[in-house]
Amino acid sequence: MIERHTLKNGVRIIAQKSKNSFAASVVVAVKTGSRNETPDIHGISHFLEHMCFKGTKKRPTAPDIAREIDSMGGRNNAFTSKEFTGYYVQADKKYFSQSLDILSDIAFNSVLSQEEIEKESGTIIEEINMYEDTPMYNVSDFFEQILFENAQMAQNVVGEKKTIQAINSDVMRSYRDKYYRAGNVIVSCAGNLPDDYVKQIEEFFSNISKGTSNYISPKKDNKLYKKKVYINKKETEQAHIYMGVEAYDIKNPSRYAQELLATILGGNMSSRLFIEVREKRGLAYYVRASVEANSDAGMFAVKAGLSISKTEDAVKIIKAELEKSKKDITVAELKRAKDYIAGTMALNQESSINVADENALEDIIGGKSLPLEERIKLYEKVTLDEVRGVAQEIFRSGNLKLAIIGPYANEEKFVKILEN
Repeated sequence: MIERHTLKNGVRIIAQKSKNSFAASVVVAVKTGSRNETPDIHGISHFLEHMCFKGTKKRPTAPDIAREIDSMGGRNNAFTSKEFTGYYVQADKKYFSQSLDILSDIAFNSVLSQEEIEKESGTIIEEINMYEDTPMYNVSDFFEQILFENAQMAQNVVGEKKTIQAINSDVMRSYRDKYYRAGNVIVSCAGNLPDDYVKQIEEFFSNISKGTSNYISPKKDNKLYKKKVYINKKETEQAHIYMGVEAYDIKNPSRYAQELLATILGGNMSSRLFIEVREKRGLAYYVRASVEANSDAGMFAVKAGLSISKTEDAVKIIKAELEKSKKDITVAELKRAKDYIAGTMALNQESSINVADENALEDIIGGKSLPLEERIKLYEKVTLDEVRGVAQEIFRSGNLKLAIIGPYANEEKFVKILEN
């Protein structure tokens, strides 16, 4: 059962209790991410997430924060996406109040000193360097740059070196004041929660400034949007690709059929693409299909690490499998996909942090988190015709786009593969 409450200032609470758990997990999600950033502050959402662990008035330094969480035997981290930023602590149930205290303090009271910002900018730049040196992760950024018409949706989360170096404490405080407001905040908790959990949350989150800040108006000015293929030429031992289409957002009821389609095509080791590309032909070490649903956009993508000499062949095979899915998915495949998704969702329920995280992120971008049994029913209701219909709609002729990192220069030959 999921319980919902709203504080007087607008902070929303989502709670899912489990008295069988020893832990209590808390996620504080804020509705802002890279999508909110203008070009001059690209990367600030992720940068601010880092800075929230650098000290507050109550906990002056990063070691002070780390030592307190370690003394609880707790786990903590944070994450930034295109549309939200999240902070979490998982600890023994007796530390629930202390977890709330820490999270409210770091998210809303961080000092954001110029000295620490200048030091942390170096860490962020090294993180950018790490992604640039890791093609299997970096290729997704190039794919999104040609996939989304909205330039702010297309830009990556981590930012650019020049904008990171230009961000100062005044700019960061202004950004936090604008977006870290009560109407943009969800406190999601799960596990063995105290009976008065709402009162305890109110104690630490009732003083957050009221109001919301909406997204910057979408701008259809992504100069790379019209490209079918993007190649980042790089001398690598393996080619890394992202291939797919823009697909359904989080509010679209067809998202469940879309996730089942992704599972059938490339969601596990018995999926079509894993068997065809890796097992039968040995063309890839990894190949996987996945979906991502945002508030008003989404994507269906296949990612793979391929033999450099066989990349063209692999792209042709992947395209053929996507095309075949429009008409030949079977009842048996659909049942296996439903069973697989139900099983993985059930396993996620074993961890209170996974539960709190899923509930927060579903709600923060406009969906509605549901109990496990209700979510499973939504997948069970999907018919074979609906899955095939999704494939026919999203894999329309001319829709596919492809990003590649590898030692190639000729985009046109890959464009022809997509168009034939």
